[in-house]
Amino acid sequence: MLMRPTWFFAVLVALMVIASGQAIAVAPSGSLNGADNTTTIRFVFDKDYGPFTYEDNGSVQGFELDLLNLIGKVEGFSVIAQPMIWADAQLFFQKGDADVIGGFIKTEERQKRYNFTESPHGSWDIMTFVRDDSGIKSAAMLRGKKVAAQKGSVSYSIVKNLTGVQLLAYDYEQECLLALQQGDVDAFVCGSSSTWFRIRQQNISGIRALATPWEMHSLYFGVRDRELKKSLDRGMEIITQDGRYDRLYRRWFVRELSESEISALVNASRESSLNAYAPYSGLAVGAAVLTDSGRIYTGCNIENALYGYSTSALKVAIFKAISEGDGNIRAAANFLPDARAIAPAADERQILFEFNRGTLVILGENGNYEIKMVSEIFPYAFEMRS
Repeated sequence: MLMRPTWFFAVLVALMVIASGQAIAVAPSGSLNGADNTTTIRFVFDKDYGPFTYEDNGSVQGFELDLLNLIGKVEGFSVIAQPMIWADAQLFFQKGDADVIGGFIKTEERQKRYNFTESPHGSWDIMTFVRDDSGIKSAAMLRGKKVAAQKGSVSYSIVKNLTGVQLLAYDYEQECLLALQQGDVDAFVCGSSSTWFRIRQQNISGIRALATPWEMHSLYFGVRDRELKKSLDRGMEIITQDGRYDRLYRRWFVRELSESEISALVNASRESSLNAYAPYSGLAVGAAVLTDSGRIYTGCNIENALYGYSTSALKVAIFKAISEGDGNIRAAANFLPDARAIAPAADERQILFEFNRGTLVILGENGNYEIKMVSEIFPYAFEMRS
């Protein structure tokens, strides 16, 4: 529920700080709907859930914390952040000692007990990670292998139920990733967002994800008070419509392209356009996609007398990357031979969104390029995450 700070509450917060060393109050810069800046909410979350929420050298940060603070600026509340071990955070919220919990996946049991924000703010796909030099290409090849998972996680339950797999359980996902790097295990099953975040943060190379997730989930805020839920929903709608949500998402989840990467994508797509089969339109198009592995895959348009059987250049490039087991697509380019970019069609945008809403798309011509996330040029994508 919403709270007004009083002397008693100030003492309570002080006790929380002393007890955990982690409670942090962040004040908003403005308010809407008659709310005032003295309204506060308590936010509990997993302290090892980067990039959503995590601790770094004594400070608490993450996408969800920034998102909640951003909504607070719109709706007129401040946030007291309380990082915890995930099991403790859930118990704290269940007992009514917190107003909001982050990183919540909807389950039937939870929906009976709690309110969830209307719109998801992130995704949580459980993937299998292996070393680049591994011959493992699908989950069917894990039989007889050593597979790491975090104790007590959904990933742990998945691996535990696999036949013929040796499960090695670790306390933290970071330990699982290290075991994979060192060759102590053959694979690591975990949430993709946090693992890709660690890989980028620590500049780790030689790790790839298998194409098909075990499970795909959307993330929500769990909220105890219905009026607070309405406030969060209203604020989320505002920042989504005015572009602030996408800008925040891009800052936390997207690795920007270097000039050399942009040039490589443009040149590869232009060169690929020379191979186009376009006897009916006469319009040769080439495309290129860059994956997290650093590889570039190209494609060209292939026309057919029956129009419905024609294939676009960008689809060819995307499907080539996926067929090579390299599906974490960072960026895409779609060009004519004369260096003019062609914006992806609606179905191409949906395909890019399926693999990564943060995929960067190069638009423009003759060096005057604009880089947009696919979610920015396709705001109403179709999703089927639970």
